[in-house]
Amino acid sequence: MSAAFRYEFLMQVRKRSMWLANGAIVLLLGLLSARSLGDVLDDPAAKATMASTAVLVNLILPVGYGCFLADRLVRDDRLGVAAILDATPASAAGRLAGKYLGSCAAAAVPLAIVYFGFAALYAATAGRPVALGWAAALFAVVILPAVLFVGAFALVVPLLIPAPLFRVLFVGYWFWGNAISPAAMPTLASSLVTPIGSYPLEVFFGVDLAGPEPGALFNFLRPEATAATALLSIGVLLALATLVLSAAPALRARITR
Repeated sequence: MSAAFRYEFLMQVRKRSMWLANGAIVLLLGLLSARSLGDVLDDPAAKATMASTAVLVNLILPVGYGCFLADRLVRDDRLGVAAILDATPASAAGRLAGKYLGSCAAAAVPLAIVYFGFAALYAATAGRPVALGWAAALFAVVILPAVLFVGAFALVVPLLIPAPLFRVLFVGYWFWGNAISPAAMPTLASSLVTPIGSYPLEVFFGVDLAGPEPGALFNFLRPEATAATALLSIGVLLALATLVLSAAPALRARITR
């Protein structure tokens, strides 16, 4: 597992395309929010500032890493090395766990650089070093569960459908299931299974994103926002990621049969 983790992590973080894509996304975000950046950096409300920044980072950057991770499992079969790896003494479960965790760790690096870089700039500009503490809490509770959730689906679903098709469907799903208001159309946004962390954001950091919407479909997935439902939301996302990963060996066996 450690060898697979190390290989996947180093391979991913060395890809120029990953850094170029994330850089382009961050540059676009900077251009779109340039007018309000000065006001944000002077805002004394460190908790609210870091929470709203976490929402923005978690809403936009996963589009990039979700697409980049889409070929990590199918690549071994495409290159013809899957059978060789299966013949080694290393367990298939260990290699899968290492590949998954290494890929997710690499995907988290650009997010951490962007998010903590902004947190440091804000802390210095606004004179609020406590922002770094809020940033660490938000990264652990909101951003990392999203990385693990997206990483599992990005690795496994392309075993069922071609990776290019997954990328197209993933981008559509991401904005439909996270950015669209439930009052506007049927969506999974603001629910327990929203990967951007609607419930933890509302309960622990005061961002109004979760809970039932009058007249909206899927309200059974939108209980009242409490500490229990916030923790439940994190648990559901991690449980779904684990369930999807557990299906990978059977799907690979069906492909190589």
